Amino acid sequence: MDQFLADYRLRGTKVKTKLYMLMLSIGFIANSPVAPAHAEAFPLYNMDTYCRDLAKGDFAKDMECGEKEAGAYSKLQNMWASIPERRKIECHNVAYDPSTGKGSYALHLQCIQKGKK
Repeated sequence: MDQFLADYRLRGTKVKTKLYMLMLSIGFIANSPVAPAHAEAFPLYNMDTYCRDLAKGDFAKDMECGEKEAGAYSKLQNMWASIPERRKIECHNVAYDPSTGKGSYALHLQCIQKGKK
């Protein structure tokens, strides 16, 4: 059983490493864990910390969260220019916690979509 857990953790680390490398190659993860001060700029959230805290040590939940964040990031990036400035600011305030640096593209996207209805 110990060997199984060690193998599982190793595979998980390799999968996360590959996912991070992919995200880095498309500019997903920024060097800074904090979002930009101006909402008109595309936000840079520390989704890794957000997902780890949300998953509470559950690797599968962490990976699922990361996949949702990556999908939301892509959707937000594609629609960013068409979102009204006021809505960007409102949703940034919902999705980002300045005291921790954690943020969620999924929450930001959800806020944007609710504003369109």
